[in-house]
Amino acid sequence: MIPVGRIRCLYSTMVKSWVESEILVDRKSKFQARCCTMKNSDEVPLLLQDLVDGNKSIAKASHPHMYAWRTGEAVASVDSDKTKGSGKKSKKNKDISSNSSQPSWKNVQQGCQDGGESGAGQRLLTLLERAQVFNVLVVVTRWYGGTPLGSARFRHITSTASECLKKSGFL
Repeated sequence: MIPVGRIRCLYSTMVKSWVESEILVDRKSKFQARCCTMKNSDEVPLLLQDLVDGNKSIAKASHPHMYAWRTGEAVASVDSDKTKGSGKKSKKNKDISSNSSQPSWKNVQQGCQDGGESGAGQRLLTLLERAQVFNVLVVVTRWYGGTPLGSARFRHITSTASECLKKSGFL
């Protein structure tokens, strides 16, 4: 059995590159999202620890880890029944046939954590689900500025996460 410290050492030698969004500032509160690829749910605690170890300002944040993740295995799907039409090409059939090149997914796992900001993790997970993004961890960090933002905080969480996912090529 390999000791936990050795596993962490081996894991940290693997190249995990975090893609970061710009820092969004609203009434002295700061929001920043980061994302990276992952293969299974066992990686989440190690990735989060790696993130804190690599950036000490995250450890000082009031909400360091609002996150969501999804994993799955891509399966090439060939469904000839959906692409067969009545000989007449309609827009509906065209849309379905263009989507048939997208893989289907099996063994899908997902999860989220609010990190002290009630509802934040679920919003991030919903973003990943709607965009059909897999094998990714997205983390949003908030440094509270002293002024309550109300519902605007959720827009900031979602917008920084979207920016980060776009930068990394997931969206």
